[in-house]
Amino acid sequence: MVLARVANTLLLHAGRAAPNRLLWMIRHFPSSGIGALRWAALRRTVRLVGERSRFYRDKFAVLGIDPNRIRSLADLRACETTPDELRATAPEDLLCARPDLVVESSGTTGRVTRVYLSHAELEYYARQGIILLAMIGAAPEDRILGAFDYAWGLGGIYTQRVGAHSGLFGAFPGLVEPGEAVARLRDYRFTIVMGDPFWIARFTEIAMTRGIRAPIKAFVSGAERITEHLRGLIEDYWKAPLYMTYASTELGASLGAECPKKTGYHLHEYDYAVEILSPDADGFGEVVFTTLTRSVMPLIRYRTGDVARLLPGTCACGLPFRRLSAIRGRSDEMIACVWGDVYPELFEDLLRGIDGIGDEWQVAIRESGLRPVFEFRLESSGGSSAREAVDAAIRARLAARYPPLWAKTQQRLCDIVVCLLRSGTLRTGRKIRRLVDERH
Repeated sequence: MVLARVANTLLLHAGRAAPNRLLWMIRHFPSSGIGALRWAALRRTVRLVGERSRFYRDKFAVLGIDPNRIRSLADLRACETTPDELRATAPEDLLCARPDLVVESSGTTGRVTRVYLSHAELEYYARQGIILLAMIGAAPEDRILGAFDYAWGLGGIYTQRVGAHSGLFGAFPGLVEPGEAVARLRDYRFTIVMGDPFWIARFTEIAMTRGIRAPIKAFVSGAERITEHLRGLIEDYWKAPLYMTYASTELGASLGAECPKKTGYHLHEYDYAVEILSPDADGFGEVVFTTLTRSVMPLIRYRTGDVARLLPGTCACGLPFRRLSAIRGRSDEMIACVWGDVYPELFEDLLRGIDGIGDEWQVAIRESGLRPVFEFRLESSGGSSAREAVDAAIRARLAARYPPLWAKTQQRLCDIVVCLLRSGTLRTGRKIRRLVDERH
């Protein structure tokens, strides 16, 4: 773990002043070297939690795992850590060292998850942001606007520390009203904007209304999925790419990020060992990670609940890391129904680009008598004629793209209902639960 940190710190220090040099070094770093550092860190992490974490010590004892005999992830196959366990376990039973700070996340469940870190860990992970900035082509003249929320979470403070290590000028006000940020574009000449998808979307909407443009080089986002339709609107207006990252409170940082090719998240495999749990025939399964460079609250084979797959081959950008696909949905949002196992991804595809509706949506599966009903809850300012047009568009796409599902709908094995709601109705918190099961 220490060796991995030292090697990574030296690499980032050497590349801070010259991003292209940093990427060159990463591309030419031997994959065998990365693998050796990763597995050495894994063994040290397992021994650490076996000695100091009451939670893992008890779990290992029940499962018959000897921390000193672990040589690979395969030896830990019986051991998993779930979000429910993380929420229910007393902090003192999970900690391996004295913490300096705590961050919280409620996600889509409404239940608080707490992760404890040291200042040294936060600073170490923040330095990894230099790699992301290098990937998106940041230069010394660039200026960062950080609009991730501070509150109890990690986003605001993490972004601010990334900015500090980058050496770039910036402002990190947190989740401010987007109109205030738009009004300051001319004053501060921000070129890189970081924030949640819904904040960037509102920021863009206000700029469009006011007729304001700026030489934005890139947007960096995360925390929740973004539809390709919404991403396209944002990129088209600013003539700048929007890059997504895969980050969470439990990770303590970012697990991966998109490069300019946008063909999946490049995984930070020097800090995390990533697996796909119980993959299906297409390789999709639950994303599981093990922290490799945390000493305060390490996590072993943590189940994220996110469903994705590892992408084959290497990226055309030349980076050597494995890539994770876009998140298909959450395992707790996967619903078995008349259409089979469905994820939010299916409905996102059906709704993408339909005129007259916004980008916020939710689909509920409920029952009417003995028949299941797919209720599309969409935001729109239209009336009954707009509802009929949207309903027809959804049915036409279902017939064209998913014939087996359309056949079941035609056979009246299920119904489709479209409900149009006023703008702002669906998002009552930071995240929307896209797919909900309201059957008895």
